Amino acid sequence: MHPRDGLQVFCDDAMLAHTENVWRSLHHPVRDEGNPVLVPDRAWEGYLVLQPGTVVHDEQDGCFKMWYNAQPSRDKPNAGKNLCYATSTDGVHWEKPELGLVEFDGSTANNILLRGVEWTHCVLKDEAEADSERRYKLLWWPPGGDGIHAAFSEDGIRWRPWKDNPIVPRRATGDTFSFMRDPASGEYWLYHKTRTPARPLRMVSRMVSDDFVHWGPTRRLLAPDAFDPPDTQFYGLSTFPFAGQYLGVLWVYHTYPQTLDMQLVSSRDGSRWDRTADRKLFMHLVPTNEYRGGAFDCMQIYPVSAPVEKDGRLWLYYSGFKVPHNTLAADQDGRIGLATLRLDGFCSLDATSPGHALTRPFTWNGDQLRLNAVTSDPTPGAPGDGSGGITVQIEDEQGRVIPGLAAGQCTPFRGDETGALVDWGGRSDLGGLMGRTVQLRFIVEDVNFHSFRVCRRQG
Repeated sequence: MHPRDGLQVFCDDAMLAHTENVWRSLHHPVRDEGNPVLVPDRAWEGYLVLQPGTVVHDEQDGCFKMWYNAQPSRDKPNAGKNLCYATSTDGVHWEKPELGLVEFDGSTANNILLRGVEWTHCVLKDEAEADSERRYKLLWWPPGGDGIHAAFSEDGIRWRPWKDNPIVPRRATGDTFSFMRDPASGEYWLYHKTRTPARPLRMVSRMVSDDFVHWGPTRRLLAPDAFDPPDTQFYGLSTFPFAGQYLGVLWVYHTYPQTLDMQLVSSRDGSRWDRTADRKLFMHLVPTNEYRGGAFDCMQIYPVSAPVEKDGRLWLYYSGFKVPHNTLAADQDGRIGLATLRLDGFCSLDATSPGHALTRPFTWNGDQLRLNAVTSDPTPGAPGDGSGGITVQIEDEQGRVIPGLAAGQCTPFRGDETGALVDWGGRSDLGGLMGRTVQLRFIVEDVNFHSFRVCRRQG
């Protein structure tokens, strides 16, 4: 069992049978004070783009890896359109290694992987791939735009373009996209921008493939509706599997002010997507200087393909612009920023007065129950009447309390932890429930409850 298996977050109601005096809150990534973390400081970098681009923390190599795009600008018109590579030991300070692969201005002392890559690209380190020469997969949009191109690599650095590019012709897609591999089916899912035939309304559609190079028909999934402002369009969708479901960051384009920001969406099947928390803004634009680097991201932000889990937080990289969307390409000014979020901290179930949340029946598969939550005053020994927090009652599928696991026997959780172990009078080993159908009743007060996890004993 993977250490994060058995995790449930509260981005939708799929696991909830009933709640009382509880509501869902959306939480927002916090920008790094040192933003932007990557700037165009090489002759072949006019401005930088993650659309969506890819950042991973490679446990095998012990470092962060970033695939980003560098485009020509007015002050560097000959920079070219380049797919570039950077590495970092801490995810904040980045190096641009001299790869010796692509010549620029008479030298290969640069970090360019491929020439002729327009804004949009996406990389996957495919851990489920048996063929080592295809371990890394790349999709990109070339200048001139004849469609989506694919390439393969053993190390993520030396790429072999597919012999029959484009794998998706221009007539079947748009010029922004992201892709992922579904851990359940093994299929590749390509989420791409399409438009309605009647008018240029941008929306998100999906194609599916078994082999990454032959793609099925497209199906429209997400489009603005009557509840969206009239200038709303969807420019893209970055998706990733998370906690037994799928989460996504929707690129929301506002055509009147020419800005682009982000909303959170969730799905249980990759096709039907829920606009989480009543379509509230997930990550905002920065109108003023909120951190040392300045407001490089006050007009447009584009999210990376998937967040990185590191040091007990979720790291979300993005490219930001301080010019409107329809600005001439030469006048674009993209930089790359970093924002972080509490582990599993996309949403929480909140309560101020006593309430409860009851899960739907599910099959127990683990030895322990752990919580990720923050109570109103997590300071040990803080004054107060001792109320609040979370207690848990475990019931069978008929709602009968399982002996020894009643709420009154549960040690209340109070504090700020991402993996607090739940116990009932000192009993935390729940291996005896293995294979049983149970429900969890969480009694909550003065708390932000982010997630729970049924897991195996650690260590």
